[in-house]
Amino acid sequence: MDVTTPEKKTYLSPAVKSATEIITFLSKYKNKKSTLTEISKGVGINSSTCYRILKTLVDQKVLNYKEETKQFSLGSYLIVLGKRASEFIDYLEIAREYLAEVSKLTNSTTGIVQRIGDEWLYIDKAIPDSPYSIAIKEGQRFKMNAGATAKLFMAYLSSEEREEILDRIGIERYTNSTKFNREEFLSEMPAIKEQGFSISIEEHIEGISGISLPVFSKSGEIEFAITVVMLSNGKTSEELKAIANELKSVTDELSKLI
Repeated sequence: MDVTTPEKKTYLSPAVKSATEIITFLSKYKNKKSTLTEISKGVGINSSTCYRILKTLVDQKVLNYKEETKQFSLGSYLIVLGKRASEFIDYLEIAREYLAEVSKLTNSTTGIVQRIGDEWLYIDKAIPDSPYSIAIKEGQRFKMNAGATAKLFMAYLSSEEREEILDRIGIERYTNSTKFNREEFLSEMPAIKEQGFSISIEEHIEGISGISLPVFSKSGEIEFAITVVMLSNGKTSEELKAIANELKSVTDELSKLI
């Protein structure tokens, strides 16, 4: 069910949305132990509403609360839910095999990534046995305004959705190579969608290049993406495109399987 269209947004539950935002806030390392005031400000909801939601989440063991420090943190029940979700999402088991194959083919760190609202995050990874591999963590989140993965997800949205997202999160200059101009950033979208992959050379992190390829559901929407993260080492855009074209057969096959 598509609940992202404007006419359907009115049916979303504000309390559930706020609860999800609170859990996401606490999932970030710097916020892992936070007070009511910190959470209220960080999520952008008033303290009384925030307190009621926090109290409910603590009661359901989704969050922990320490009376001595007045701090909230993620609860143990989320571990159970996470394992159960992993068991139920059948495509992940299939995707892990292909993830390992892509990592071996490129000798690079590779991740399964999904879009969550205005961000994308790693949900699984494969790291090659190499002294030059790049470390990533499941659950790491990044904004949809720079880098190969962000550009890939944005390319498959409507122009209206892209504009709305950038209105909310803006454009940031992460490196000297970041597409800091909004029009320049958006101008890449048609080519990315046409070629079926996105590349980035040091646009998000200095010295790091990326390739991101979509994996589609039966309905033709992006289910998740496979992202390759590698040291730039002077690789040109043409070299990255050549690698991406080789990987497309792998992700196309994965799309058919799921």
